[in-house]
Amino acid sequence: MKIPTISRFLILSVVGFGAAVMTSACGESEAREDFDAGVPDSGTPTADSGPGIEGDSGGRPFDPDAGSCESASIEATAVPLTLVVLLDRSGSMNPNHWTPATNAIRAFVDRAEVVGMELGLSYFPSKSGSGSNPTDYASLAVAINTLPQNVLPVVNSLAATEPNGGTPMGAALEGTIIALRKYIRDTGPRAGGIVLVTDGDPTDGVSRAVSAAQGGANPPAGEPRISTFAVGMQGASFGTLNQIAAAGGGSDAAFNVGQGAAMQQALLGALDTIRTGAIGCEYVLPTPDRGVLDPASVEVRFTPGLNDPQVVFRKVDSLAGCGATTGGFYYDDPVAPTQIRLCPASCEAVSSGAEAAKVDIFLGCIATID
Repeated sequence: MKIPTISRFLILSVVGFGAAVMTSACGESEAREDFDAGVPDSGTPTADSGPGIEGDSGGRPFDPDAGSCESASIEATAVPLTLVVLLDRSGSMNPNHWTPATNAIRAFVDRAEVVGMELGLSYFPSKSGSGSNPTDYASLAVAINTLPQNVLPVVNSLAATEPNGGTPMGAALEGTIIALRKYIRDTGPRAGGIVLVTDGDPTDGVSRAVSAAQGGANPPAGEPRISTFAVGMQGASFGTLNQIAAAGGGSDAAFNVGQGAAMQQALLGALDTIRTGAIGCEYVLPTPDRGVLDPASVEVRFTPGLNDPQVVFRKVDSLAGCGATTGGFYYDDPVAPTQIRLCPASCEAVSSGAEAAKVDIFLGCIATID
C-alpha cells in the first residue's frame, strides 16, 4: 500500500458501546437519536439505515433464531505497528556506510515518538549459519519487544556487529518474513513491516528478493500481511530496490538516503516516514463484549472533516475485489477475521482527510440470545 502523506488521522481510540448501541427484535425496526446525524439524501445509507434487510434499520440478523440484534458504532483503532529493521552488514558496508546507518537506527529507537512501538533487529548475512538459507534468519538478532524496553538490546547489538560477508538479500527477506509472521500469529493482530537497509544488490538473485517481498504482502488466507520497505544508500541498485519496494506493498519506490554526513539524518527521516505511514489503513475489528458479530454486517464509515458527510466503505471479498475508485475494505481472514484492511482507493481517501477526520467501524448486527 502507498505511504500516506498525512498521518494525523491515525491517533484513534476505541470508545464504549453504550451510547451507540441499539437493540431490536430481528426483523423489526427501531431508530436511535445518536444515529440521526447520518448522511441524508445522498444515496449513501445513513447510520440508521445500516446494512439491514427488508427494511430492517436495526442491522442485519446474523442468526434468525438469535432473538435480538444489536448494532454499535466504534471509533476505529489502528492496528499496532511492529517493525523489523533488516540491516545489511556485508563487507561493502564499510565505516562510511555502517557508522551513519547504525547511528540513525540508535537515534530512531531512543526517541519519545516511538514509545510503545514494537521493534526487532536482524542482519544479513546472518550471524549464524551460512546466511544463504531462510532458516538462518528464524531467530532475530534482537527479538521483537516494545520500545523503550528494546533500546539497550538494539544499541548493544549494533555495537557488537561489524560488516562482513556477502548480500543474501532474498534469503534474509524470506526468513525474516517467516519470523515476523510467527510473532504476529503468537501475539495477535499487528501491522507488520520489514525495513530493508542496504548499500548493495542481492547476491542470491533479484527475482528471489522480489518474490519474497511479494509473498509477504500477499499472504495465504489467514496469514499476517507483511509489508517490505526498501531503503538504499550509495552503491545500492535502485532499480532492484524499487522492484522490492513495489512488490512489498509498503511504498511505490525505495527511499534513497544518499551518502556522507547527510545520510544519517536522511535514514532517520525515512524510518520516521515508514513509522507514521505503515499503519494508516489497517484497523482492529472490534470484539463485542457479548453476543456474536455478523462479519458481513460491518461497514467502515469515514468522516473527512468537521461537519463533512460520512463516506461508507463496504466489505469486498479480498484485495482483488477492491474497486479502482469505489474502494471498500476486506478482512485479513475471511473465515475468522480480526483485522480490517482498506482498499487502496479508500486508503487514499482516508490519507487525505483533514485534521478532524475520523474513521468509525459500524457493527451492523451483534446477535444475542434473549
